[in-house]
Amino acid sequence: MRHRTLCTSHLTRVAMSTYSPLPGEPMHHDPSWEPLPVRGTFRLTCQFLLTIVYAPVHWILCTALSLALIALGFVLELVSWLPGVETGYEKLFDIVFAVFPWSPRWFVTLPELRHEGDTAFYQARVEAALSRWSDNWKWPHTTLPVRTYRAVGAAYVAQRAGEFGWRLQDPANQRPLSVVKLSRITPVRAGS
Repeated sequence: MRHRTLCTSHLTRVAMSTYSPLPGEPMHHDPSWEPLPVRGTFRLTCQFLLTIVYAPVHWILCTALSLALIALGFVLELVSWLPGVETGYEKLFDIVFAVFPWSPRWFVTLPELRHEGDTAFYQARVEAALSRWSDNWKWPHTTLPVRTYRAVGAAYVAQRAGEFGWRLQDPANQRPLSVVKLSRITPVRAGS
């Protein structure tokens, strides 16, 4: 497995919603980095109502699942002398909450319902998220879900991330229609 370094020009091509495999070839448009289309008001209202009804049940289930995994962790602590038990438990925890997240993608919050398609709202939301994560130096990686950048697109996140000390983790493996993965590069913070 060879180590692949990401050059600035590659990051720029991916972040600008275009990709050119070789210099001189025509640029191919990648619509997944653009803003997502505005969803219908009726659909959003239905999703919002379902969110209000189902969210408490979902969070109770998540809490019960967390408590069950913590109880399993206490039992596994007794056999922690076996190699690989701790890493296996951590992977199990990550897999369970990747499949059953605290906030599913289909949840619609009141601000999302009110500001669907509002680019200024989503620009402020992206910058607030990047700023919040820039202040937290414990984590070298972060992800921004699509609900954070829906009306501005993943390309806007990639452009603004550098100003807050972040870069795309691996542009070739990004899934901009669901999440953008970022890695910390420098302790630089964007000025106001």
